[in-house]
Amino acid sequence: MSVLLSVDDLHVSYGGIAALKGVSISIDDGELVAIVGPNGAGKSTLLRTIAGLNVPRQGSLLLRGKPIIGLAPERLVADGISLVPEGRHIFGSLTVEENIRLGATTRTGRLAVKTDIERMLSLFPILKARFRQRAGQLSGGEQQMLAIARALMAAPRLLLLDEPSLGLAPLIVDALYETFTELRTGGLTVLVVEQSIRRALRAADRAYVLHTGRIVLSGRSEELRQVDNFDQAYFGAVT
Repeated sequence: MSVLLSVDDLHVSYGGIAALKGVSISIDDGELVAIVGPNGAGKSTLLRTIAGLNVPRQGSLLLRGKPIIGLAPERLVADGISLVPEGRHIFGSLTVEENIRLGATTRTGRLAVKTDIERMLSLFPILKARFRQRAGQLSGGEQQMLAIARALMAAPRLLLLDEPSLGLAPLIVDALYETFTELRTGGLTVLVVEQSIRRALRAADRAYVLHTGRIVLSGRSEELRQVDNFDQAYFGAVT
């Protein structure tokens, strides 16, 4: 595999508060990599920085070896990075169709966009049934599916998912992760911040544990399940 994303010595601050303190990770093409850690560890900050929504004060971000720090978020979407933020942030007053189409605003090929809309409705059949409805009328699980479909309409190489299972029923979460597995067979790479440590380790090829802005553990998921201090690192006991 080749490296798709390389993050090296990343430092991000909000005012005088350091949120990330020298974070380094790498993601290969076709991988599903998880970021886990306690609340306030910097997980969402990391995803937002990769997506161009935060500007680091130090470090490097490389997409296929090319620096991307300083590029506008819309440019990064065009370059292949899509973020599904925590809380979904769909447009409730717009229809499901309109929300999905918003994900393709950086694309020009009408036929390809039409084909991808049909693909999204195949991946998420409930969205087909709700296609003309206002997005604000959807359930939480349906809104999460819509947020993912919208992000996928940008035809990303790297999909960033921030807490995709938050507040959802286990059966819906299972269905979402089955979809992620299906998408990976088509070449998509996924970086997911996940609230459920067990869910993360079942789904991911590799995982990083982020604690107070630093990576404290990393490795293949099956290996991390055997690490004696993995739970302590996740809950914040490792420094």
